Amino acid sequence: MNYTHQVSIKPERNDYLRFIIPSLIGAFLFLFPVSDGGSTTIPIGILADRLRATASSYLAHGTTAVFVSAALLTAFFTFGPGWLKERLAGVHTLFATTPTWFILRFLGGIFALMTFLGIGPDWVIGADTGRTAYIDLAGIIFCILGPACLLMPFLTDFGFLEFSGTLMRRFFQGTFNLPGRAAIDTLASWVGASSVAVLMTVRQYESGFYSAREASVITTNFSVVSIPFVVLTARVAGIPELFVHLYAAMVGIGIICAVVTPRIPPLSRLPDTYHEPVGRQIHEAVEENVSSFRWALDQGLYRARNAPAPRRLIGGGLKAVADLFFTMMPAAMTIEFLCLVVYHHTPFFQYLTAPLIPILEILGVPQAGAAAPGIVIGLLDQFVPALIAAGIDDRITSFVLAGLSVTQLIFFAETAVLILRSAIPLNALQLITIFGLRTVIALPILALTAHFVL
Repeated sequence: MNYTHQVSIKPERNDYLRFIIPSLIGAFLFLFPVSDGGSTTIPIGILADRLRATASSYLAHGTTAVFVSAALLTAFFTFGPGWLKERLAGVHTLFATTPTWFILRFLGGIFALMTFLGIGPDWVIGADTGRTAYIDLAGIIFCILGPACLLMPFLTDFGFLEFSGTLMRRFFQGTFNLPGRAAIDTLASWVGASSVAVLMTVRQYESGFYSAREASVITTNFSVVSIPFVVLTARVAGIPELFVHLYAAMVGIGIICAVVTPRIPPLSRLPDTYHEPVGRQIHEAVEENVSSFRWALDQGLYRARNAPAPRRLIGGGLKAVADLFFTMMPAAMTIEFLCLVVYHHTPFFQYLTAPLIPILEILGVPQAGAAAPGIVIGLLDQFVPALIAAGIDDRITSFVLAGLSVTQLIFFAETAVLILRSAIPLNALQLITIFGLRTVIALPILALTAHFVL
């Protein structure tokens, strides 16, 4: 039976309930903007904040336990006896890895334990290095990604993406040559978190709803930072009064990058093929003599009718949490840690970015020498450019660096690692190239905006 006949089956009352109730819950959790403590966020963000506040006394213990366990289990399953692969295939797949990932996870376990125990040199356990990476930021990310992985099926598996994507397909196809459901990924990140949007895109690609090209374009151009992060970035950079201008610049640059970068290599060379284990599952085209709304509703109802059972949803969510906590996060936080160590304790970034100083001077960016490291360090960590901006006593420079931190999008401490850990066919070199293209586009626009505004 083909797909058209399947969605033409007369919907039953339970189909509407399975579509409407979970979709409303998912839309509320991930897309509905709410005010919390004077800032705009979403319910899943509030849940993460409450979880973090409740568990604040135990977060250091929890994050350290995760990193140490990940290091030990990775060593055991990577170098252990061969019978483990047969008897514990699922766990073996989770922890067995390549030499590079093994080193990152193992170092993560060592440095996290040293930081927790307060044993070792200051460059390891200091507040600006080990504690920031393995306790403070790790705790925040765990509290966000854990609930997100468990609750995301409400938004993705009960028809909401099919319904909304079909309605918005013409705009996204015409403007960005992407499926309509990509709009939901964008909304999820704009009001939520870029990591959540990446996770959503990865899940959609691995389920057959995006091609390789589409998933790559979305993760590198539409997994933008959230509204709360822009507010936080402006405050850290010392320019809270320029939040509106910063956010407007981010949106404008985001649209320009989303139009330009997919049309040039490496994104333009990626194929429109689908994840082999599942093949193509998306069908957004509208049948003749059927309204767009009716067709969108049929798509949503069909998806809801075939949604996974609760046990399977919970199992999939727990597996996703385990994968993120024990395999992705140790590597991501080790990259973050190394980035902070190099920046705070060596002149490496100052030497590396010296050739960029004349470019900043041509663009009229004051204190170009101090600002130059912030241009490239965002590749490793999203937040460090804003921290650099905080130490520069010039609003134009602070605006430019803060703008880069919210527009470069690809950083190896989180989103890039999520992409590399997924089935999306992007490698590290391609991600670095896309980061460079986005920076080349964003830097002059931010400089011009800063001079115009200030």
